[in-house]
Amino acid sequence: MNQAFLTKIKTEIITYARLIRWVNLAMVLVIVFSLRYGLFLPLYSAAKISSPLSHTVFFLVLLSIVLITAAGYVVNDIYDQKIDRLNKPEKLIIGQTLSVSRAWMLYFAFNILGLAAGIVAALKIEQPILIWIFVLTFGLLWYYSAYLKRKLFWGNFLVAILSSLVIITPWLFEIYALMHNSDKWIAFFRFYPTMNYIVLSLSLFAFISTLIREIIKDAEDIQGDGAYQYQTLPIVLGWKTSKTIVQALIVLMMILLAVAQYWLRSRHYDFAFYWYFIIQFLSVHLLSTLPAEIHKNQLKRCSTIAKILMLIGILGIYTLTPFLIPKA
Repeated sequence: MNQAFLTKIKTEIITYARLIRWVNLAMVLVIVFSLRYGLFLPLYSAAKISSPLSHTVFFLVLLSIVLITAAGYVVNDIYDQKIDRLNKPEKLIIGQTLSVSRAWMLYFAFNILGLAAGIVAALKIEQPILIWIFVLTFGLLWYYSAYLKRKLFWGNFLVAILSSLVIITPWLFEIYALMHNSDKWIAFFRFYPTMNYIVLSLSLFAFISTLIREIIKDAEDIQGDGAYQYQTLPIVLGWKTSKTIVQALIVLMMILLAVAQYWLRSRHYDFAFYWYFIIQFLSVHLLSTLPAEIHKNQLKRCSTIAKILMLIGILGIYTLTPFLIPKA
């Protein structure tokens, strides 16, 4: 192989990796794997049962989530070509290094493969109703990119919901697989509240942290969004009011986390208790980093902090699981 060919291949790989937001997809992988190996399997072990969900089905669920998420990033960039020329011209891919027609082909390929994986996973545990999760996610991601992201707040709200759905989806597959096996369901029943408590708490945390990040990102993109009459919070309400909303959400997240920490401390779950001080510290840091006026670089830094917050919160599963397992 000559050097020119290798350079071309490398460029193609980098282009596609940037298009599908490989860092965000890596976070999705970490989240789903952490749920499986840091929460579900240890709880099954404590209940002295094997996992009701085979590794094959788990992989199919994971594959479906990743592919449909990647498709969502592609279609978002397709609809955002003009705005991205203003907001981030240095990162523009579609219409420059990648044609629109090829991007649409990639979008449909990801969705078809993702839906197929989700359908097979649902049918393997004989729960076809779960297919709707993937169908709705695919539809809502398109609706967000084509229409809803232009509307006041609702686009942010939907993205936050879909972010929490990354946690909810594997949990639903585990629950439905358990219910399909009566013996395992009976053996696991006393651990069921523990599983629900952790999953729903993490889902709420993912929802709030994503909502914070989405509002910050809207402020970061205010120039291009304003030029195309988008009705985002920073455009309609101004950054001062939007910043107050972000601050209120951060404080709410800190209060809810403090309640969880109090519960952990009262039960002498010291490692988990101290772990979540990392998030409290980063939350205070985020509050102090929010700029008084819109400065793109500083807002980008705030967005990164919000993303790190979410990742650390999810990794906290590994500190929670040993303590939250009910004693025999």
